Order: sequence, then structure tokens, then C-alpha cells
Amino acid sequence: MRTTRNLLRLGLIALTAATGACVERADVATEERVIRDLDRKFLQAVAAKDTMAIANIYAENAEFLPQGAPRVTGRAAIRSAWAQMLTAPNVSLTTEPTKILVSSAGDVAHMTGSYRFGMDGPKGQRIEDLGKYVMTWTKVNGEWKATLDIFNSDKPAR
Repeated sequence: MRTTRNLLRLGLIALTAATGACVERADVATEERVIRDLDRKFLQAVAAKDTMAIANIYAENAEFLPQGAPRVTGRAAIRSAWAQMLTAPNVSLTTEPTKILVSSAGDVAHMTGSYRFGMDGPKGQRIEDLGKYVMTWTKVNGEWKATLDIFNSDKPAR
């Protein structure tokens, strides 16, 4: 009985070790480059006011948490939110990712950075904002999709 338990334990240890050795590690540097490229495509879509391309960056169940506005859930609603933001004349957006952390499995990543957003106001005055953001990316069917997007201004609240 004791020998059987010891053999069972030894078998479980060997199975655990073999399973751990078979876990594939992602090429984190390559995944980071892919996410940086998606960030550039996102900025190009904003500049072109292409709300379909903007929406396609997001997962179907993504959440967009814009400052001073309610939570927006789902790709279609996020597309509408961006369409509303892009109605302002001369909208410009730049981002500067400062850190991208990709999981060792290569299925989740977190990107932080700073942004600069500008637009012409109702009386022709230029409105500029600087701030920071966090985006969480998740692999969905082998493609990176933004699943959480939140930003806030560096300017004090009024």
C-alpha cells in the first residue's frame, strides 16, 4: 500500500514537471512590437476619422472609460463614442507608450503611456489636453484586441 502511494506521488511529480516543461513561452519582444503597431494603426484611424477601423481595435466585449463620461461597453457602443468625439473640427491625437508588459504566455498585455489630444472648440479656440492612459490587450482568436481603455487628464479638475 505504501509503495503504491509512493509510486503514485512519483508519477504525479513527474507529470507536473513534464507539464511545466511543455508550457510555451511567448516571444514577448515580438508581441510588444505587434501592440505598438496596433497603436500606430489606431492613431491613423483616429486621424482619418475611420470609426470602423477604430472599433476593430477593440474586442467585442471591451470597455472604454473616457474621462468625464460614462463607461462604454461593447465594440458598437465604443464606435459610437469615438464617432461623437470625432465630430469636433481638427481633432488630433498622439500617444507615447511608455511601458508594455506582455504576459509570458503572450495572451494578455498592459500598455501605459501619455497622450496629447486637441480639437477646435465651438468658438474657434484650440483646446489641448495632456494626460495618461492604460490599455489592456487580450489575444482573441489569435489577434490582439483592446479589452480595456481608460485615460485621464493631467490638468486639474475644474
